[in-house]
Amino acid sequence: MTEVVIRPIKESDKKAWLNLWQQYLTFYESTLDDEVTETTWKRFFDFTETVYAAVAEAADKTVIGFVTWVTHRSTWAIENYIYLHDLFVDPSARLKGVGRQLIEYVYKIGEDTKADRVYWQTQVHNHRAQLLYTSVGKRDGFVVYRWPKS
Repeated sequence: MTEVVIRPIKESDKKAWLNLWQQYLTFYESTLDDEVTETTWKRFFDFTETVYAAVAEAADKTVIGFVTWVTHRSTWAIENYIYLHDLFVDPSARLKGVGRQLIEYVYKIGEDTKADRVYWQTQVHNHRAQLLYTSVGKRDGFVVYRWPKS
């Protein structure tokens, strides 16, 4: 496992996060308006929002990954759910345990806040990530549908 520190994102991480964010979007063959990216960034630091982020920082202080999550109510539980929204590790740092550490960081947030569950989704073709995900979580058997606006 790579020696990294997982910590809350800081405003000084913006350049590094933007670089990783763009790689993440490219991986998913997606693009976003700059306004969406900037709004997302601002939400990480707005205490009225329920959007959060943490980064993986290597020993040399380089940001090599990030995770984002949102908390929300559920009709199936009293406590909040945590939806792990985005997870990305720089390709040069993959297969070294960084993704697992980022997920476990969110699990710890879940424990600390007494969340009822932490859950996430990935694309069916993301086989490498699924190898990790099945080792740290369990598939729930649900299929995701969405309004076709985007």
